[in-house]
Amino acid sequence: MTEQIRFTGAQQTLLGPLYARAMDNRRPDPVLGDETADRLLDRIDFDFRRLLSSGDQLAVILRAKQLDDWAARYLTKHPDAVVLHLACGLDSRAFRLTVPADVRWYDIDMPDVIELRNRLYPQAPANYRAVAASVTDRDWLNEIPTGRPTLVIAEGLTMYLTEADGIDLLRRLVERFEIGEMIFDAVLPWTVRAARFSGFLQRTGASFHWGIGDPHALELRVPGLRLQQELPMLDLPDVAKMDAANRTIAKFMNAIPPLRKAMRLLHYSFEHRQREKVEPTGA
Repeated sequence: MTEQIRFTGAQQTLLGPLYARAMDNRRPDPVLGDETADRLLDRIDFDFRRLLSSGDQLAVILRAKQLDDWAARYLTKHPDAVVLHLACGLDSRAFRLTVPADVRWYDIDMPDVIELRNRLYPQAPANYRAVAASVTDRDWLNEIPTGRPTLVIAEGLTMYLTEADGIDLLRRLVERFEIGEMIFDAVLPWTVRAARFSGFLQRTGASFHWGIGDPHALELRVPGLRLQQELPMLDLPDVAKMDAANRTIAKFMNAIPPLRKAMRLLHYSFEHRQREKVEPTGA
């Protein structure tokens, strides 16, 4: 039985990464080897081929692989962690990684996306839960337990948020969960303006809103956040698996600083400390 897709706007962008992961699995030497994505592709009634170019597909795979590596490293150190996968789409990261039994994993996305996920993933482990809510809503955070180290993953999300919503979300996450790490991808501010020429965004009707320039600026706007690594996607080791044409493009972009960091991955730690209220008296 196939599922018909009627998503529009930014929600339709979740189909591109699914297609990219499935096509990667059909390569002789896949980067991710996401067999689940491959199986799901045959169950969804949609013309995926019009969404992503070959270069876009590999960029999606490179991004996912690095986030997987960071997440796996965190779970090895914290086998009792809480994981929040924001705007999870149809990603199978919770099933692609080796997740310790004591980890509590939460996939969060819009209600219609979660409804589709529940049909496509009818069986899930006991330590997994899908939460139907917009990540910018406030109520869903009350459903997530605190008191554990927390990993926040956001893939293909920040650029679709407004800056105000993005900063507010990061602050609320730090204040509620107090200690952990955040890993997500970001674009530069000029990329937001250039994105209106993107064929992928034009075909889906989505648009970029938030570009992050200096990643250290988030440390000032989100108390407790500390940058651990800024990693341009063109620096990822699996770039070597691109075809000749895309390797040439990557080499050209790497030589120009604004292009080199147009798409990058950011890795933060966070620790929230209660602030003391000070009331000066006397001199």
